[in-house]
Amino acid sequence: MRAPTSLVIAALVVTPAVDAQQILEIDTAAGRVIIDDEWRAIRTIGDMPLDRARALLYANDDEEPEGVMAFSLETGEWIRTIPTPEGGGPRELERGMSGMALGRDGRLYVSGYVRVLEFDPLGQYVTNWRPGADVVSDVCEFDGQPAIVAGTGVIRRGSDGTDEDIGRGIVDRRATTTRETSAGYTRTISGRSPRIVCTDDAAFVVTTNAEISDSVFVYHRNGETASLAIPTEFTDLGDDCKVERSFGARVLEFACTSWARELMPSLDGQANLVLLGRHVEVPGAIIDPETGCYAVLRKPEQSWDYDALHIYQDSALVFRYASWETDRGGFTMSTAADRVSLHPLRRISGEPCPGMLPSVN
Repeated sequence: MRAPTSLVIAALVVTPAVDAQQILEIDTAAGRVIIDDEWRAIRTIGDMPLDRARALLYANDDEEPEGVMAFSLETGEWIRTIPTPEGGGPRELERGMSGMALGRDGRLYVSGYVRVLEFDPLGQYVTNWRPGADVVSDVCEFDGQPAIVAGTGVIRRGSDGTDEDIGRGIVDRRATTTRETSAGYTRTISGRSPRIVCTDDAAFVVTTNAEISDSVFVYHRNGETASLAIPTEFTDLGDDCKVERSFGARVLEFACTSWARELMPSLDGQANLVLLGRHVEVPGAIIDPETGCYAVLRKPEQSWDYDALHIYQDSALVFRYASWETDRGGFTMSTAADRVSLHPLRRISGEPCPGMLPSVN
């Protein structure tokens, strides 16, 4: 079993969200628990797609590090495990998993850093695709076919199996710093690789960097490209806020602004773009890409103990982590979740976007 990555939280200064078109709050006092198992270690750093039609959550858990586990969103029970072993074979992933996505008919795509594996709705292997990219960092289904984001842009598998370029110019905006230590040279990469989510018509690519805010680039099937403005309410953190990420005995320090901006894109089932990530108070936003109307999502109180990482049935799907105090004056928190719950959203202020979360009051 892999040792869970942990975060150590130091000083914390937060500026509250203001001027959002609407502010929604997670009602943690209401809702229901889906999974509550101290032996679970659901990895929350990568993709965790939802099959809304079948009420399933797909996730990577330490119980099976070389596989994808499916859980019922109704009962929390384990449904199946889909093997995704590391290796160089046609049914294997070189260097492990880099992303997951669900197709419109329930098929599952799992990307490694070289190829993409495709499974049917029951988890049976269908085929694999090796796109012409140096590194495959994430995957989505773009108009019925898998597509990936790479350093050169979005690449979609054509109907004949050949690569189809959808726009060029996506840049890996992570910053690389090399410094000399007593043990030699250490290279640190800030931010994360680009992430992608798609509708039939558009691919949304989120890039991140430690020094500048996240950006969303939009690539349409007809070849048009655009960018999408991200609400700034959830990126305003004080300069004194620091996050230390522990890898065994090694600790790296980041500004909270850097860590909090590592947004994961998903869809809410109504073609709205959802951008959520780790944040002590304001996890992210829901954006109508057609109109730009948006809702900012916030927690009822400041907390690193949990994150809302999906919108499901007008509620927030919340993943809670174990935490414990440290002798450094903060606390350590695992990035693996052992509790998953569903909590309704409440409108705090602003006017609702047309058609977005219609049952939220």
